[in-house]
Amino acid sequence: MPSPAAAAQAPETKPDSHCAMNAETGSVTCYDTFRESVAAATGGRITDAPAPEKAGKDKRFLAKLNAPSREPARAGTAGAHSRAASGVVRVVLYEHAHYEGSSLTVWGPRWCKNDGKWDGEIEKLGGTWNDSVSSLIPANSCHVELFSDPYFQGARQLYTSSTPYVGHAMNDRASSLGLT
Repeated sequence: MPSPAAAAQAPETKPDSHCAMNAETGSVTCYDTFRESVAAATGGRITDAPAPEKAGKDKRFLAKLNAPSREPARAGTAGAHSRAASGVVRVVLYEHAHYEGSSLTVWGPRWCKNDGKWDGEIEKLGGTWNDSVSSLIPANSCHVELFSDPYFQGARQLYTSSTPYVGHAMNDRASSLGLT
């Protein structure tokens, strides 16, 4: 039986994780730092990302994030670390308001076209990301539509710019998303 002192100790909290997800394949790789996840998602183009809570307000970082890649992505290249496979960050999702907590950097081979058609989707936000999004940074002309249920069902909300709080209606409710 644990001692009263041991029972009173707070449970161990998990450290924040910072993951990069290839929107085309759905593969996810997690890193110890936000900087590492952004470097992986951009194929090493951005290696000096600020602390996650500063990213949504850092004009220099946002300009780099939205700058065209000098290398076009090539179909068939593998891995988040390949410069040619990198590329284009579409959205950064955050676990907490004001860009805090864990992050998921979703990337793909090209910018969003903004033509009303989806340029990417996640039909089920799995694992720790289901019902966990509280802030986000859309990038590279992408608009992000969050849905409260998997497979683009339920309540929906569209975001077109850095959003330090997704609002009461969508906070910790997103289960799928579309990128347009």
